[in-house]
Amino acid sequence: MLEFVLALLLSVHLLAVDLAMMGPLACVWLEWRGARSRQPGLADVGRRLAVLTIWALVGGSALGMLMLLLRYQAGDGSYISALASIPRNRLWFGLVELLFSLICLCVYLAAWNRLKNHRLWHRLFAVAAATNLLMHFPALFSVVSVVGTRPGLVGQTIDRDAYRRLLIDPEVLSRVAHVWLAAAAVTGVVLMALGARIIARGEESGAAVGRQCVTQGALAALAATVMQFPAGIWVALAMPEDSRQRLLGGDWLVTGCFAASLLLALLLMHMLSAAAQGDAGQPRVRRLAGVLTLLTFLMVGTRLRLNELASVPAGRPAAAAPSGGAVLASTTRSASIGGLNEVLSRSSMEWLIQCP
Repeated sequence: MLEFVLALLLSVHLLAVDLAMMGPLACVWLEWRGARSRQPGLADVGRRLAVLTIWALVGGSALGMLMLLLRYQAGDGSYISALASIPRNRLWFGLVELLFSLICLCVYLAAWNRLKNHRLWHRLFAVAAATNLLMHFPALFSVVSVVGTRPGLVGQTIDRDAYRRLLIDPEVLSRVAHVWLAAAAVTGVVLMALGARIIARGEESGAAVGRQCVTQGALAALAATVMQFPAGIWVALAMPEDSRQRLLGGDWLVTGCFAASLLLALLLMHMLSAAAQGDAGQPRVRRLAGVLTLLTFLMVGTRLRLNELASVPAGRPAAAAPSGGAVLASTTRSASIGGLNEVLSRSSMEWLIQCP
């Protein structure tokens, strides 16, 4: 029962933080597009989306704290130990980054009219909030999740050099890419919902704006969902061999959830394709949002089950305190798969090593 509650809370948490991460960029695009095409209605949609983004960030953060408390109360030693392995200053800095993004979003919304003659500076607040969240938090929590499944790392304090090497670990990078694409899909669907709501009002002046929001949101979500397939292959290649075997038939629950999520992803793409061509009333958008929510729940359940099977018991002694070289060695456990992952990671995401 606790696992089901955690999966449900984590699904809602991820949907909220996905919107919080990518929503500000959509706000900037709507405001810019509205000014360029002389459609003030688009800017109004961007302002509504900014309000939703702030609430999503606050609500998602609160749910994250609640889940951490539930894990602690349930005695989830592997996750708590993995979180404790992260350098303490990195965790405190994460809290500062969260507050920084929230402040930037609040300033962005509050100064919407006051900075109408200085839109470049106004947009920078939203861009700063979005990029701060995108660059730091998916990587941080991917590292925590990966550390919890590696015997040589859990329970030990990871030094700064080791943490930076984990940031370019193929398993971490693939998860980060997966989260970024999910954030784009969620934001696109939320934009569709806002557009469908405008269309449902029946106002002729707002119909064109509503249709444009639905169409552009559907195209963004469709593109992100299509790109999830190669990103998903990368995730599968980067995960440990035993986890991959469970995913592909070794555990009936993991395989069943994974297969169902793939079918739902195909259904989601079909629905988004229809919406991008203009076939999207408010009931259809609601069904589409329901499919996305169920898809997220199944993927979360798959990941939680894999982490549970691969997690290192909290009482198991680690082999040695992790140095930078030990972490690098643990990331190249398979020569054939590791070589491909190294090419993918170092060619596309090398800049993450510069994160503090």
